[in-house]
Amino acid sequence: MSKDYAEHRENRENLIDIAGLFDDLVKVAFQLKFKFLITIIVCGVIFCGYKRFTYSPYYIASSTFTISSSISSENSNTYIENATANQMAKSFPYILQSGAFKQVLAEDLGMQSVPGTIEAEVMKNTNLFTLKVTESSPELAQKVLESVVKNYPSVAEFVIGSSQLTLMDESGVPTAPANPFSYKHELEIGAAIGILLCVFLDVLLALGKNTVKKEEDFKRLFHVDSLGVLPHAKFHKKRTQVEELIVLDNPRLPRSFLEASRTVRRRIERAQKETGMKSFLVTSAMPGEGKSTVSANIAISLAMKGYKVILVDADLRNPSTAKVLGMQEQELGTLQVLKGEVKIEDAVQPYKDTSVMVLAGSSPIQDTSTVLSGENMRQFIKELEAKADFVVIDTPPSAMLSDAAIVAQYVDGAVFVIRQDYTEADRILEGMEILSSSGAQITGCILNDANVKGNSSQHYKNSYRLKGEVKV
Repeated sequence: MSKDYAEHRENRENLIDIAGLFDDLVKVAFQLKFKFLITIIVCGVIFCGYKRFTYSPYYIASSTFTISSSISSENSNTYIENATANQMAKSFPYILQSGAFKQVLAEDLGMQSVPGTIEAEVMKNTNLFTLKVTESSPELAQKVLESVVKNYPSVAEFVIGSSQLTLMDESGVPTAPANPFSYKHELEIGAAIGILLCVFLDVLLALGKNTVKKEEDFKRLFHVDSLGVLPHAKFHKKRTQVEELIVLDNPRLPRSFLEASRTVRRRIERAQKETGMKSFLVTSAMPGEGKSTVSANIAISLAMKGYKVILVDADLRNPSTAKVLGMQEQELGTLQVLKGEVKIEDAVQPYKDTSVMVLAGSSPIQDTSTVLSGENMRQFIKELEAKADFVVIDTPPSAMLSDAAIVAQYVDGAVFVIRQDYTEADRILEGMEILSSSGAQITGCILNDANVKGNSSQHYKNSYRLKGEVKV
């Protein structure tokens, strides 16, 4: 493999990881959309409430003046030229902030210090300026302003000589705060903070999410082969409220699901030719990954090829095979056969007009270890293998219960069902290790309930087979 090709492949894998991260961000946001919405609303309300509680209005009293200086002579009183007036206007703000002037103001107001803040703005290249006094009391703001106008000439005389202020405009006592409180504005800011918080949590959860997203993850994470990808079975809406069965003989099942099931079947056939496998269990790490549905469809798919198949419900704690197939639950099943109460041929039921024989569950029990282990279980598997080409055994989740590991001692292989983006990789690995410790040979994994659109290569392969492969 050339260096350029290796770099290209590495870059492509990085792009896939980035795409997977983006997909996780979208999924987490969709899953938590209502919680995120509540978070945004709560942040908006809390922030608005905090700002209202700490709100302190202030008022601005302002006046616009011109400042000028006069010089007396023997003949007449005249104003100095404009350049001198401009220079006086520039000096005005500094005089306002002087300690001497503030002391005069405080004495005039009868206070120890001057309240509020005093600002002066000079219009460029003019002797026009605006005087502003900011205070929490509108009356006091106006009072300070009037004191400044009154006392400024007497203080400025010692610095710039004789001057006078000419009033151009006056606001009077302020009637409204300069910082009016806006509920809408504060709610919007609070909501924006909530959105940023939700984005941060979304990224944090997406980065911490370590689940199986694509078929290639089987090799990368668990070093096991893939038996195929079963897409999410989406049915067209219909008026009746009857729950659709996700089984291969349902004519409403999407064609992509049928094709994917044939891929799984071919790989199981290949495993049988390579290893001589006849019996295998189907399990998952956690509940809710669809192992019982996958077990049933593997059995039906093998029967469509002409094999004689026995489907066994060995999930004695929560039997569900009959429900998955839409069959009536029977009083006699796997439990009674294992206990030696009935023979296999008396407990199995044919599934419709196929070559699938179903040994369903009966009443659930909790103490399963004594029933599933021992020589009786070994003999039970041998009898099943003698009666069929394939024996498919549905067992409980391996990461939660020991049942699958017990059964794994007596079968030829194990198929691990992994629902896309559902169970953490660590839990899946734990379930596989429990099976391996019992001596089970994991034949491969099946990615279940997958979003085919999220896996373009698999989608292409499925589309290609649909066009070119002969149906069997």
